Amino acid sequence: MLRKTVILKDIEGLHARNSAKVVMACRDVETLVTLGYRGETADGGNILEIMSLGANYGDEIVVTAEGDREQEIIEEIERALNGTVI
Repeated sequence: MLRKTVILKDIEGLHARNSAKVVMACRDVETLVTLGYRGETADGGNILEIMSLGANYGDEIVVTAEGDREQEIIEEIERALNGTVI
C-alpha cells in the first residue's frame, strides 16, 4: 500500500473535470484507490464521492493506492488533480 499527500494546485479546486480524470485513471486496474480530505474519504472510482470532498486550491489530499501499479496510479492521480493531461 502506498500513500501520498498531494497539494491541490488547480486554481479551480476539486471540480468535475479533474475528478473525472481521477476516475478514468482508476478504471481497468486492479488497484483500490481512495482520496482523503479533512477526515472524509472517497472511492477513486466514484466521481460523486470525489467531488463531495470539496477540496479547494492549496488543500492537501491524501491519495492511497493498494494493489497493482500503485506508484503509477498515484502519479496519474496527482497529475489529474492538478489539471495536467494524463
